[in-house]
Amino acid sequence: MLTLNGALSKRHRLSVWHVYHKGDEHITITPFIIPKKEFGFNKKKHENLAVDYPTNGDGANESNSYFVHHPSLLFHNAPRTLRRGNKKNGTPICLIKCGALWLNWKIQFGDNLKDVIDPRGVVKWECRSNPNNTTLNDDRALKGYKVHTWRVWGESGKSYHRQINARRKEKEEFGGKENAKALDDDPIQTENVAEDEKKSLGYSQSHCPSPPPYSEAPRAAIPQPAVAEEAVRLIWSSPFSLNTRRYTFKYANIEFFWKGTRDVPEKQLARWLMPFSHLKLIARLPGIESEDILVGKYTPSFACRKFGELWIFDSVVAKLLDDGHSSTSTEQAVVSELRGIWETRLYELIMATAMCMIIGEAQKREILLLLLTIAAEGGSAR
Repeated sequence: MLTLNGALSKRHRLSVWHVYHKGDEHITITPFIIPKKEFGFNKKKHENLAVDYPTNGDGANESNSYFVHHPSLLFHNAPRTLRRGNKKNGTPICLIKCGALWLNWKIQFGDNLKDVIDPRGVVKWECRSNPNNTTLNDDRALKGYKVHTWRVWGESGKSYHRQINARRKEKEEFGGKENAKALDDDPIQTENVAEDEKKSLGYSQSHCPSPPPYSEAPRAAIPQPAVAEEAVRLIWSSPFSLNTRRYTFKYANIEFFWKGTRDVPEKQLARWLMPFSHLKLIARLPGIESEDILVGKYTPSFACRKFGELWIFDSVVAKLLDDGHSSTSTEQAVVSELRGIWETRLYELIMATAMCMIIGEAQKREILLLLLTIAAEGGSAR
């Protein structure tokens, strides 16, 4: 198996991503270090970090960073969105949905996500895949979320909620209450909408995050049901075994698996104090005698506002795209450059599964610590 030392000795092209907390629920992933969120920040350490790591000289370039947005909706566990850029309104890459007890994660990709996800960060109700809004036995189906007439403090999309209800009021004035309710609750109608009508509607999040007034929108233009172009499941292989931290997924006939590791040669302190927190990503090409290939690794941080560092070997990803025949002719044309690799579906999938692992492992540790605290308090009370 290719070890971390072996990968570094072969001088594979490496991307180092710093994973930081953004508020209580969101995550920002950037190649640039944020000194104030590092462990033991001080002026001298800031100068040392500036030497070791690049600074953000091109903050406007959204391809330099990723953002994980977690919408807040009452009575709903809305899926997260992985986006390009360092803001929650960046271009959506995929939806990330956690299953019960972290047994699996569903990741849905599609270029149409930027048109069907509203400013709250969830799929619009009118763009749901099925009229009954179910997603059972169909990983590509998208679940829609209604905009209620009421809103609880802290929910996502405050201004969007107000604008939608203002449109509803206009609908009532034009067609009455029954007509307004029918437009919200009726099954989706599939009508062809011209491109110029779509632009005038302003449904696309990238062009206009706010819906236009009802009186200005063409009546014949109704959003079509949407489905994800591609869906991948990250599955917890053996929860009750010695390999309890192993998750697997498959893409283009290549088997990938995240697993725990202690192969952290440069950070002895992290190896000994957090032995059950490090992760590595292994790829296995089709074939009986195929060797395991190290694709990336994750090392957690002691800092309270930083999850850790994610290393991805870009040259290994490029080789997998070529050997696994998972890339199209368009992707093969851009793989030669670093930014081209970052924009391939395989790289986006690696980034998305890494976020699943980081979020899931952090939540498991929090619950475990909570249970140990409760047990300790119960024992001391006797």
